[in-house]
Amino acid sequence: MRIIIDRDAVCAADDTSWHREEFTVPDGITIAGLFEFLEFKYIPVIAGNNVVWVLYHQDVEVGTYFTKIQSFINGNVSLSSIISNSEGDNKFYLRYYSHPDRYKKSFI
Repeated sequence: MRIIIDRDAVCAADDTSWHREEFTVPDGITIAGLFEFLEFKYIPVIAGNNVVWVLYHQDVEVGTYFTKIQSFINGNVSLSSIISNSEGDNKFYLRYYSHPDRYKKSFI
């Protein structure tokens, strides 16, 4: 299955790069599996490793990864179900939060 992912920049130097990439992933991959797949291929390593990555599809939060504790929200949801429920839209976006507290504040 092919998916397209774009992501936030994590610092000023990272702003100079294009972050949109296409990946081929297994058909049954879950959100947790996607984060694990991307962790060393696409997601930048952040000092302290206490950040949050949120996966969006069509501007809706579909999954979250807390890097320090390696915990997921909706980690067992399959990407293929998300894509099939959206008439085949295979584009995703990763939003970066520099700390779990910043992620929590996004709800206030």
